[in-house]
Amino acid sequence: MMSDHGIHSRDRLLIPVNTPDILIDATCYIELDAHAKREVAVLYLDGPPDKMPTKVLPSERGKRRVIESLRRSMHVDDATAQYYLSVSDGDPRGALLEFSKDVNWERQMRLT
Repeated sequence: MMSDHGIHSRDRLLIPVNTPDILIDATCYIELDAHAKREVAVLYLDGPPDKMPTKVLPSERGKRRVIESLRRSMHVDDATAQYYLSVSDGDPRGALLEFSKDVNWERQMRLT
């Protein structure tokens, strides 16, 4: 992975596990890693902690990087990228999906 966009643009991320039995009946949590400054999947082998971490909102710099990445991917201006990010509740993959749906709809309207 070379960037946050590399993670958000994937449908799945494969992580090798030495002992697959540890995953049976386990729940994976998505948390913000303060050191990596990104969301990570965390598997608690002994069950969830007593106090789950609170959700931390991304920094302004982080939001800016996501918007720039979306802008480049969608070939649109900042305002359009920001709009699609907001309608997808901050989910970059959802933003790309919504944008794709709108583009397909516009193409179909031109054909009819």
